[in-house]
Amino acid sequence: MAKVEGLNVRGLKYYVRVIIPDDLQQAYGKARVNLSLGTADRREATLLATIRRAEWLADFEAKRSALNPSTIAAVSPELARLLAERVRAAVLGNDDRLRSDLPLLAEMVHIRKELTRRSNSRLTIPQWAPPDVRLDDLTGMTAEEAQELAELNAYLDGSAAIALTGGNLAAILPLVRAEASAVGVSFTAATPGARDALKLALKSYRTAHREVTQRDAGEAIDTPQVLTPMAATLRAYKLRDVYDRWLTSGDRDRSADSIAACNRALKLYEAWPQATPIKRINREQGDLFRSWLRENSGTPKTARDRLNYIKSLLKYAAETLEWIPKHPWSGVSIETSRNSPRNPWPDEAINQVFGTLMYTTYTLPDAWHCGKEAAYWIPLIGLYTGARLGELCQLNAADIGEEAGIPVLKLTDDGEDQRIKTQAGRRTVPMHSELMRLGLLDYVKAVKDSGAVSLWPALKLRKDKPSGYFSRWFSEYRKAQGLGRYPDFHSFRHTVRPLMRRAGFDPSTQDKVTGHATKGSVGTVTYDHWTLEELRDAVEAIRYPALKLPRVVPSRGL
Repeated sequence: MAKVEGLNVRGLKYYVRVIIPDDLQQAYGKARVNLSLGTADRREATLLATIRRAEWLADFEAKRSALNPSTIAAVSPELARLLAERVRAAVLGNDDRLRSDLPLLAEMVHIRKELTRRSNSRLTIPQWAPPDVRLDDLTGMTAEEAQELAELNAYLDGSAAIALTGGNLAAILPLVRAEASAVGVSFTAATPGARDALKLALKSYRTAHREVTQRDAGEAIDTPQVLTPMAATLRAYKLRDVYDRWLTSGDRDRSADSIAACNRALKLYEAWPQATPIKRINREQGDLFRSWLRENSGTPKTARDRLNYIKSLLKYAAETLEWIPKHPWSGVSIETSRNSPRNPWPDEAINQVFGTLMYTTYTLPDAWHCGKEAAYWIPLIGLYTGARLGELCQLNAADIGEEAGIPVLKLTDDGEDQRIKTQAGRRTVPMHSELMRLGLLDYVKAVKDSGAVSLWPALKLRKDKPSGYFSRWFSEYRKAQGLGRYPDFHSFRHTVRPLMRRAGFDPSTQDKVTGHATKGSVGTVTYDHWTLEELRDAVEAIRYPALKLPRVVPSRGL
């Protein structure tokens, strides 16, 4: 995008400097331009600078379209008429330039004279001099130059007539392709609709040359100004084209997961039997696609998420790219139940997951995505803190420490590649006594003594989503114990809150432990503070009487 560095003054006039985008600097032959605004008034200059910037932005888009034309599937009648108009304007415009290039016309006359002399007297050395330099061009062409130009135009007019009579479409193809490229599209002679477009352009080409000869006879024929619509109106853009632009727009950082999810939703739309180019997408189709999603998605939430990704692309096409006049599916939605299916872990499920050999004999799994010791400790920490899986997977050894004599877990994004979901997620949580009994502090000391940074040296973290690999392993592990989709790891968060509530701790205290944003008055949110002792009491309220785990972690911790 063009960058306006700001106003600057030369003499008494304001100028504005525009930076040419890197991809267009070769085309323009420069990296920046300093444009005169023709005024000494700063307020007027500021307004004019905005206008000039918009003009240059439009020119940049036109230049990009010409440099990178998009291949179209068919030549529409609208595009065929536009190209025919541009061919006529190109012929007449070229004639305008030729008539104003007086030195060139003079040289054409003298070249013809030289060739005539040579053909009439091959043994005579021609004696001729270049044309005199004109002091001005107010007098226009000489009679001889006008005759020379008329003869040239008559020849070209005759050639155009012969091409039209014989249906010689190849004669016009290069010019039509050039004009198509100028508006940002490309096609071949085999493209549907191309032959009709070439026929129309050939007629227009013949008309333009006839008009040029009429100019030679003294007729006043103006060169038309062809208003070129945006390239998007000429091409049957598909939602995939919008996705490709969205992917490279750089408006904001996007995680690999969101990109993959958007692509999955797009593939589903492309598989929909009624998928159309974006110009033909209307509100009725939105309703039909919504119904189709409900039938072809596993859950209402999945259907909703897929619909939202498609809506985001349509919004981007309308509001950012302006490829369509408005967002056609604004307001089309899929309602989902607010009741979460993630209920607390029942005692029998807890005993199933934490009753395996891993927890009774410290037999660690070999799966590459379990992280060895992480497979033992991460579910336990989740069970006794309600922390998010991503927060636990990215823990560093330095995040386990002591404050005011209390062992704590610091859930933060201070380390490299650490990310916290919300501001409320940055918190310090007292360590549960059961975790200490089972040997977590010994394990942490062994990791620190080894010099490792991560608390889980063997755990592979997925880029942009640290919990990605571990989540897959835990799902497989849970299902191997006879559990279905729920309860899952996130259900630990739904388990610890009722335990704290039953022990008499209010929702704000529960929020401080689990990292939820506290709701309530400004005073509650801003001025209430919790001591580690208060939070420790809340954490200690998280107890599972039916779960009896032996300490099996080696004293060395690793």
